[in-house]
Amino acid sequence: SNKGGVIHFLTRYALSCGVKIGKPYIREDFFPNTVDKYITFHPTSKPSKTYDNWQQVLDLLKTPFEANGIRIMQFGANGEKVYKNTIDLVGKTTINQIPYLIRTSLLHLGADSFPAHIASVYNKNIVALYSNNYISCVKPFFGDDKKKILLEPNRKTKPVFSFEENPKSINTIPPEKIAQSVLDLLNIDYKINVKTVAFGSHFNNQTLEIIPDGVV
Repeated sequence: SNKGGVIHFLTRYALSCGVKIGKPYIREDFFPNTVDKYITFHPTSKPSKTYDNWQQVLDLLKTPFEANGIRIMQFGANGEKVYKNTIDLVGKTTINQIPYLIRTSLLHLGADSFPAHIASVYNKNIVALYSNNYISCVKPFFGDDKKKILLEPNRKTKPVFSFEENPKSINTIPPEKIAQSVLDLLNIDYKINVKTVAFGSHFNNQTLEIIPDGVV
């Protein structure tokens, strides 16, 4: 837990309280799920921890997932953005149904948030993004590290340690790197031949400019 003087929050809490770290008990509530093969997806967290290019990741996964019969279940709180190519469970699950869905999934994909920690207790495959803190401080504590791919920006300075960041360093993580990490952990033999050069500041704005060149 302690590498180069950086210690995980849970270890710090245990030392401060004088207690040992045990495996958590998680209460599950059944969710009526009819999908056999799926990954769970929780993309939204605090602004500095929320990746803006998730749709590009999902688009890259679409072809190999369809070939392998795998679906993507997105959950979250009411009002959070719902992405294409997902089963929309946003605002439709309780907090105790989420562990049930994660336990019966193939992999968890998403932000540095509560579900990633739940997935580690179940020793699931995890691909998660980190930005405003050191990974070694806040990473999913439990489970086999070989089943986790935790990605962060290639930064030259310390993390911002803030819920706000402009520009957001997390957006410098290439979508193809995230998608390939998912495929690799699932042992899907598929190579993504895409290389991101840059994203403009208006890339994700849902706007369309039309210049008429004839009578409509």
